[in-house]
Amino acid sequence: MKYNTIAVISLILLLTGTLHAAEQRGALILYKEPPIEFAGPKRSDCDIMYDIHTGKDVSDMRDFRNFFCEGRYTLTLDGEKGTTVSLFGKFKYKKEAGFMVVVKNDDRKIWLINFEDIPPGKWVDVEAKRDSGAYSVYYKSKALFSLNISSIKWGQWWQGDTPK
Repeated sequence: MKYNTIAVISLILLLTGTLHAAEQRGALILYKEPPIEFAGPKRSDCDIMYDIHTGKDVSDMRDFRNFFCEGRYTLTLDGEKGTTVSLFGKFKYKKEAGFMVVVKNDDRKIWLINFEDIPPGKWVDVEAKRDSGAYSVYYKSKALFSLNISSIKWGQWWQGDTPK
């Protein structure tokens, strides 16, 4: 009887914890998808989705599962108007390999798919669409940036109007 009670309680705790964890997705979700030039048999072990919670800076993404799989990043960003996140092409928020700053302009989730389509070196305002909210983005481009995101920083880290 004692073992049955322990087993039932353990099962309830396990299910409750699993359901709770599934509800707590991060505000920033990075997807790593195979780039077109590497098309071929899709490797299910490299289908990657990273959840990063608001305010949790990540100075080194090498600890993330399958970080070294080849692929191009896309993202979704949820949160309230004014939420700001920066993605860096180098570890420890270094800017030499490019960076991107995204600021939400409304409360809707945004989808950013083609980083290289963003004009570099200036702030760009993107209007809300049916599937995505409005946002502003600053992109300091470098070759292969969308393949090499390595650190994430929340909030405004630069002085003045334009990141440098």
